[in-house]
Amino acid sequence: MLTNTNYYDVLVVGGGVGGAAAAVTAARKGARTLLVDSAQSLGGLATNGYVTGIAGVVEGISKEWLKRLEADGDAIDRPHLPVIDPDKGKLMLERMLVEAGGRILYGVTAIDAVVEDNTIKGVVCHSKAGRFTISAGIVIDGTGDGDVAAYAGAPYEVGSPHYAGLNMSTTLAFRMANVDLVAYGQANAEWREKQGRDKLSEKFGLLQVLEEEAVKNGDLPFVVFPTALIYQVPNTKADDADITVMTTHSFYTRNLDPADITRQIIEQHNQMLWLEKFFRKYVPGFARSRITGIANMHGIRDSRRIIGEYILSDEDVACGRKFADGIARFPEFFDTHHPTSRRLGFLRHVHLPEPKEGAVCREPQCSEDMHVFGRPAGVEARVDPKNYCEIPYRSLVPLKIDNLLVVGRCISSEFNAQAAVRIIAPSMGTGQAAGIAANLCLQKGITPRELDGRLVRQAMIADGVPLDQELTGHWARVREFEGDYVVLAGDFIGIRQPDGKIVTAM
Repeated sequence: MLTNTNYYDVLVVGGGVGGAAAAVTAARKGARTLLVDSAQSLGGLATNGYVTGIAGVVEGISKEWLKRLEADGDAIDRPHLPVIDPDKGKLMLERMLVEAGGRILYGVTAIDAVVEDNTIKGVVCHSKAGRFTISAGIVIDGTGDGDVAAYAGAPYEVGSPHYAGLNMSTTLAFRMANVDLVAYGQANAEWREKQGRDKLSEKFGLLQVLEEEAVKNGDLPFVVFPTALIYQVPNTKADDADITVMTTHSFYTRNLDPADITRQIIEQHNQMLWLEKFFRKYVPGFARSRITGIANMHGIRDSRRIIGEYILSDEDVACGRKFADGIARFPEFFDTHHPTSRRLGFLRHVHLPEPKEGAVCREPQCSEDMHVFGRPAGVEARVDPKNYCEIPYRSLVPLKIDNLLVVGRCISSEFNAQAAVRIIAPSMGTGQAAGIAANLCLQKGITPRELDGRLVRQAMIADGVPLDQELTGHWARVREFEGDYVVLAGDFIGIRQPDGKIVTAM
């Protein structure tokens, strides 16, 4: 029976990849660690949400997770976007935490926080055992929505100031079987070749063209989304594969409103049925395909962003800024799913008052439906695919509350910068940093705010996270691309090489 006297060194609320990474790290450092989660497995959107492509620089604990899965045949370690088996991924995270001596409580939801003198004295939870309180020296919020931080009174922001406070569009992923990815890949390659090596297509790819054809023929009510993320599930054959698919979308979202979240989920359930028929009829390689699973976690990309000691800015990401207390790296483009436009799909640029060193800038050319509430002033700025930004430790430290750290998508950042830090590998990096920071605070008898973030960075490097080294592999090859920057469909940056071929960092 649970009581109101549960006490741990470190309490992690939320078992997504950020929270799991924090709990594993804290437990390995010797802290008495408890992780609670409302679900019945770990990994959050990466596993329960079928977001099986591990985006970002895979290093530190995310690399360990991937390598352990790969050794069991449950991951495909590609140069860019390695892929995991979602169900084996959740079991591996659980195994890593149990091995480290951490405790897990599933089916537990945090509903409030008891705060005295800017310190969380207890997190109030609810489960089948009823209402109870858990106390800890350090609390780590890995809920994704910043629930514990909000209950404790930490300040936060929600939504985009340029989109009337709307959140990013959302996606509910699903799983399909009997897909011939070889045939699908060949069809995509042939379509790209027909576009010409030296031409910029206005289309995302073959899938958008086929969706538009289906709309004209009355087989789809509208283009659901102009592209899709399709990942092969490991241990399935390429010509008869299981895949995870991310393409359903809902727009004009308010992701803290349960009524609106329900609207989105029902809307995306209907889209799945339409898309199953569309894939079978129109898309090469999908003639025998069928839906075999629906993610049991809705793909919400943003809600609360906790305001911390440092707010990672859109400009920081665009310019690839580095920090003395940098604890994770982001090398991708802005991954902002457009709040309002189904046609555009993404918002890959921000607006800065003037061109800034490190960013790829041009005079504004964005369309009216890119900015339906009015175009922001200044120049368009995009991420240089040859560069990367760092996430500072200070962005994990909320204002007002002294014994709290936040990890994952709710860390302190501006709207578009959050679209950078929310992806899987950086989220795990913030979790690993928080686990290290919690242990250092306990050892030194200080708060996360008093802890010098440079010590966290140094500890991560000592633990094998190569933050002091240049990126290798895929990212090193991208830095060798030569040519002029061009803006492609999807609003991201490509490089037109001297021979006319256009390459991207994707």
